[in-house]
Amino acid sequence: MSFAVDGIVSGMDTSALINAMVGVYSIPRDMLEQDIVDIEAKVEAIAGLNNRIEDFEEALEAIEDEDDFRVHKASYGDSDAFEITVEGDAVTGSYDIQIDALARAELEVTQGFSDKSSKGVISEGTLVVTYAGTATEITVDSSNSSLSSLASEIDDIEGLTAYVLDTGADTEQYKLVVQGEDTGEDNTISFDTSGLTGGGTVPSFTENRSAQSASIQINGIEITHDTNSISSAVPGLDITVFHTTASAEQVTVSLDKEAIKENVQTVLDAYGDIVSWVNAKSSYNADAGIKGPFVGETTVTRVMRGLQSVISDNYTSGTDLDSLAVMGIKTQTSGNLSMDSDVFDDAMDEYLDDVVAMFTSADGFAAAMKDKIDVYIDPIDGSLVSFRDSLEERVDSLEDQVATYEYRIERYESRLRSQFSAMESLLGSMQGTSSYLNAYLTNSND
Repeated sequence: MSFAVDGIVSGMDTSALINAMVGVYSIPRDMLEQDIVDIEAKVEAIAGLNNRIEDFEEALEAIEDEDDFRVHKASYGDSDAFEITVEGDAVTGSYDIQIDALARAELEVTQGFSDKSSKGVISEGTLVVTYAGTATEITVDSSNSSLSSLASEIDDIEGLTAYVLDTGADTEQYKLVVQGEDTGEDNTISFDTSGLTGGGTVPSFTENRSAQSASIQINGIEITHDTNSISSAVPGLDITVFHTTASAEQVTVSLDKEAIKENVQTVLDAYGDIVSWVNAKSSYNADAGIKGPFVGETTVTRVMRGLQSVISDNYTSGTDLDSLAVMGIKTQTSGNLSMDSDVFDDAMDEYLDDVVAMFTSADGFAAAMKDKIDVYIDPIDGSLVSFRDSLEERVDSLEDQVATYEYRIERYESRLRSQFSAMESLLGSMQGTSSYLNAYLTNSND
């Protein structure tokens, strides 16, 4: 703790002198602290660069599979009878689709009962329920012979739901409803009531809705499916049907060039984020005192040169197109990438396989870029990761040095205050002696 020793005897501003001397003595510590601030800014900037390179890699990976790159679209009228989702392995062409029947689950209903809760309403014995070919025996006795209890027993059978329906009729208003959970003609429901011989009423089940598979025609060829979502008929086409149609509707499947360009543009934008980050962190203005954390950093310079070399390189993935530039993707003065939409369209029209290979082949641009990225951001030996780790170690070392200086500065300040306090005491003692001598000499002269 500091304490004031301003010159009571000497008249000097002792605190100001001490603070000035301590300030000069603290310059090395202040320089270390500024170094820490600068290095931490550099660590943060490196982390930001690493994150943007990871985003760039993810954008490349999103289209590295050929099926993901070859985006298709299905064009058809305003029909709400079906919906089509197109996957990457779709076959371009025209398809006439007609919906003849929808898949549905079977539903069975009993005759009416006047009571749903009382026991003894249902005949006792054995009821056999068969669903989708699997038979289940239900024992009906005095404990579960009500309509509601039987509904609960049937509801426990896997794949079936059962409940008591209140029709609101004046008499015999309760009916037992049983329906399958799965659509398709194989998922039928049947009941064998011959084992119900005890008192009460034997339920009689009537098929209210039969189990049925979806039936559609594609280019005149009939196709059946257990559900209303059909994905196995035509490669790359997921067809979901909603209602039947009286005639066929034409569906055209074609390459979705705009979607492909958007996906490629996402890659270019991700690279642009890297360039913008590095440019922002490399700004320098001596007059304004601005010096970005990447100024003079050769590691970052090597990273950017490495990425750019992959972009400008030639590749053997295609037959006719060997670079990004020939398909309209070029580097701007700022370092960002731009796409000439018309040139890219022409490349897809004339050399689609080459365009696809450039982004999906093992010897194309995307694969080469991912290999280069791994050199920089691999979590074990990536150059950027190693650089960041070395900077963080440097910060730890500097913080230890600062702590040492703090201790030395405290000792130095304490020593100064002790010395100045001793000086004031000595001056006070000398002043007392001087006064005594003056008085003595005066008395002696008298």
